[in-house]
Amino acid sequence: MKRTWRFWLALWAGKGISGILQLLGKKGTTLPGKIALSIEPQLIGVLSVGFNDGIIMVTGTNGKTTTTNLLAQILKAAGKTFAFNQAGANLVTGITGAMLANTGWGGQAQVKMALLEVDEATVPKFCQQVVPQVAIITNFFRDQLDRYGELDTTIKLVQDALPKETHLILNADDPLVAQFGLGSLHTLYYGVERTADSKSVSTETREARFCPRCGEELKYTLYHYGQLGKYACSCGYKRPEPSILAEDIIAGEGGIQFKVEPTSYSMALQGYYNLYNALAALTAAKRLGIKDREIQRGLREFVPQAGRMEQFILANGPITLTLVKNPTGFNQVIQTVLSRKEQPIRLLIGINDLAADGRDISWLWDVDFELLGQEEERIQKIICFGLRAEDMAVRLKYAGVPVNKLHIEHEMSKALDKVQADSEGRETTFILPTYTLLFPMRGILENRQIKKDNGDNSQYQSQRGEGST
Repeated sequence: MKRTWRFWLALWAGKGISGILQLLGKKGTTLPGKIALSIEPQLIGVLSVGFNDGIIMVTGTNGKTTTTNLLAQILKAAGKTFAFNQAGANLVTGITGAMLANTGWGGQAQVKMALLEVDEATVPKFCQQVVPQVAIITNFFRDQLDRYGELDTTIKLVQDALPKETHLILNADDPLVAQFGLGSLHTLYYGVERTADSKSVSTETREARFCPRCGEELKYTLYHYGQLGKYACSCGYKRPEPSILAEDIIAGEGGIQFKVEPTSYSMALQGYYNLYNALAALTAAKRLGIKDREIQRGLREFVPQAGRMEQFILANGPITLTLVKNPTGFNQVIQTVLSRKEQPIRLLIGINDLAADGRDISWLWDVDFELLGQEEERIQKIICFGLRAEDMAVRLKYAGVPVNKLHIEHEMSKALDKVQADSEGRETTFILPTYTLLFPMRGILENRQIKKDNGDNSQYQSQRGEGST
């Protein structure tokens, strides 16, 4: 693309605003991009040409941020430098900001590669200007219907937008994702053989009951969670054989271990859904030619990012903070909480209905809170906070959680006090907030922590990617 006077003005304005924000001690993840794009709407297309080793795009409903950060850690272990929207600013403005931060005042890219998390609804706009070398698609679940619309619409938008020359990294266990490989010559699939929670029958909400090719009902021989599992249709559409298959999976409080023949891997993340995030990053790394020992090191040294199974040590005991935003993700978090057998459970659940959270909270009725209702003896207390605290408490009451164990506290600090009051330090304690409550709560936890269980995140940033968002 031609570099016009608009390009230069946009570049210098964006970088200038970014510099000012840094002097003021602000992150500036989106404002530089917003101002630059108002001057030159085609800016990311022009900037993308400078990243000679290509652009890696990560999209999907759940796990985008964790997958992107896992792959970033692997790339760093391999000595790579790259542009990176680490904080998860995944709309066009945040993506532009990350590119600007890694482009010099003379318009030259300062790194050879870009690793970019891209919101599903942003993929069409992004791919109008950029041809990703590699696209990772994690999964598709209903999420914020008031913003995205029906899931079929989102999937079609992404399908239509992806350039044919892009190499796809696809979740074979999700029939909604696997269909992207139909007719593609550049596809690698990843999947899971079986976990301790896999079952032949499932009552969970799942998005893919019907074949994306012919519309007939899919038959499953194994469910992992949601619609993820081993499936087939009479028309011949079925789960593809994964090139990267996780076996011998061991999950516990300390993290997950698994094998992709012949190599064993481990990471500190909890939850089987994070196994899929690791497999997506691992598969992309192999596609990029990263060696097994560097992938092992990257996964082993990975530190959970803000609000993604992030652990804090407070005076009254340890506590885990993790974002919740849709039924499938919430179900997986509940499964992770309950997997700690015999330990008493304390939960602090925060629900807001602001624009970033999704205005429609009816999705709470699709979450399998009944699993909590079946653990009456283990549950000590559940504190509900946020703008829709009362709605959350009502949902838990109907799920069978005893009313005397439900509490409402709108003030965030007091809610944290209540969930840890009289703690013996041996309880399983989780804080589960939606988007707009996540970082305010995280700020309180940081101020109260004795030490941070997962260390200093700054050492894990890419050399050039620091501050890119």
